Amino acid sequence: MIQRKQSLFLFLAVASLVGLAFLPIASFIGERDSLVMYVYKVVSLVPDSPTVFSSMFLLPLLAIVLVTAITSFGTIFMYKNRIRQIRMVRLMVFLLVVAIGLFFLYYTSAMEEATAGTITPELGIYLIPVSILLLFLALRGIIADERLIRSSERLR
Repeated sequence: MIQRKQSLFLFLAVASLVGLAFLPIASFIGERDSLVMYVYKVVSLVPDSPTVFSSMFLLPLLAIVLVTAITSFGTIFMYKNRIRQIRMVRLMVFLLVVAIGLFFLYYTSAMEEATAGTITPELGIYLIPVSILLLFLALRGIIADERLIRSSERLR
């Protein structure tokens, strides 16, 4: 049952979330400083500038992405319990929506305040909606499997 299409969608969601660790999320170019934000760190483009943000600053975003990636990988192997798999995928979608909200409501304002500049989205920020889309596609497949199993049980 690992060869189901929803398992492929879950694996692609894991791949996009892992790719998020290597790609920048946003750049903040301003008068005081220029920063590049990753999921796990904030890098200043100005040489010898003091570190404005500690590693604890990005911990909530990093935790959400890690938990979602690990849970998505584990959900691939829950194919025998489809109801639990549906709940886990819904939880992951919720966590990624929280991550997007956290980024736009908290991190962008804090970074714009530190740099006194503007935000430029990078490639990494687009991987979160891609992951959400892949999780929705996996959810559709899991629900279709559950309906198929229930309809075949009615025929017995």
